[in-house]
Amino acid sequence: MKGLVLLLIIASIISFGLVAAILSGETPEEPPKISKFNIFTSAVCESNGDFVHCKDEIFVNCSGKITKADDVAECHGIEIDLPSTTGFAVFGNDWEDPRN
Repeated sequence: MKGLVLLLIIASIISFGLVAAILSGETPEEPPKISKFNIFTSAVCESNGDFVHCKDEIFVNCSGKITKADDVAECHGIEIDLPSTTGFAVFGNDWEDPRN
């Protein structure tokens, strides 16, 4: 019997709290909606005399706006703290970038 009374008291307190929140018009804050967010690497290449030097760089797509990760600190409240990339390659000057 004591357990039933305790259960009814707890249910009453929870119900009262919900009713009070609804009547006051307060609703829980929703997180911001992000239409698109991803992080990716892409090779950035430069011609350097007889060779083409390419290195990986990290980019962020924040709701369709693509930016180098070094140039952006957050995206809709998501902090961006990324390590540096280490990928690189050297090609002959006659090399053609297959992405073109």
